Amino acid sequence: MKINHSSLNQAIYEMINLPENASVVDLGCRNAGYLNGIIEKFPGKVVKAVGVDITDRNFNVIPYSQPVELQIMNCAEKFDLGDHSFDLVLAKDLLECITDKMTFVKEINRILKPGGMVICVNTDFDSTIYNGENKDLITKVIHAYAITKQGWMDDLDSWMGRRTYSVFQKSGFFESSIFVHSVVETEYKEGKFGYEFSKNIGWLVEENTGAITKKEYDEFINDLIKADKTGNYLYSKPYYIYKGIKIK
Repeated sequence: MKINHSSLNQAIYEMINLPENASVVDLGCRNAGYLNGIIEKFPGKVVKAVGVDITDRNFNVIPYSQPVELQIMNCAEKFDLGDHSFDLVLAKDLLECITDKMTFVKEINRILKPGGMVICVNTDFDSTIYNGENKDLITKVIHAYAITKQGWMDDLDSWMGRRTYSVFQKSGFFESSIFVHSVVETEYKEGKFGYEFSKNIGWLVEENTGAITKKEYDEFINDLIKADKTGNYLYSKPYYIYKGIKIK
């Protein structure tokens, strides 16, 4: 399957080094997207690719095949994965949802082989930028989404991007580095980060959270559509890519 890689995906893949006969795991995988991408980017190197998530609702959204294996697992608890099993651990948009972050880091250290790599990607949701006419409404909607905890989450930290490095570095398990990749878009259309994120925000209304009203959400979407039609639309979000090498 040919994969359409975003600039963020490319930035993540550029951080990765894999040995021959590599084993990789994606924690909080949603579907097999990143596993498929890694297999494509490192042809012939991956012999084991495990994806885990708290629910299987997205497991069949895209096709996947061997060596990919998907399973249900709560990453806020002890991993049901063997010691020293993986050359690469990937976790994207997950750390902010976990309360006991040091236990999570310890578990990553446990399942990594000596010299193995962890890539942990997080954003600061309050740093999300949309350009439109109604500044107050856009600010309110973004902040409401950033601070509203969804039912499946163990925790919520909308500043996890800027805190990722310190969480891993203070463990003493890894040689650490941090990079920032900003997603920037000037089109509001299906398949783009900004479009999909705006639809995700609709959860605030669908679940009757009270954080914003349906009228406010509809006005927010219409503002983005208008900005796109008039050439004023812009979406930007920073992603912090942490890279850690397990100290042997």
